[in-house]
Amino acid sequence: MMTVAGQLLVGYKDAAGALHKDFEMRVPTIEDMEWAIENAPENACSARLSRYIWSRALTRLGTLAPEAITPGLLAGLHYSDYTPLAAAEESLRGKLAPASADSGTSGSSK
Repeated sequence: MMTVAGQLLVGYKDAAGALHKDFEMRVPTIEDMEWAIENAPENACSARLSRYIWSRALTRLGTLAPEAITPGLLAGLHYSDYTPLAAAEESLRGKLAPASADSGTSGSSK
């Protein structure tokens, strides 16, 4: 399973006072998107849909159990923590893209 690790800027402080900033995200799937669309409020904006998708794609947030990473928990993060999560998703997308077979410098003419 392809994953990427990152760190939230502010993080999540749990009821015991432990701060959770380090995370790992797997590649989001179509099923994650379908689940987000089905479970997010009607007419949810793209940021809210991302939060629902990330709640399933995050395999780790500090020492929290994966099932504890919910859309509601992510909703309580500081807005600056959106950026590292979006960057992690983008990084995964880049890892999925195949390397170009033709770099444009083959020198062949048509």
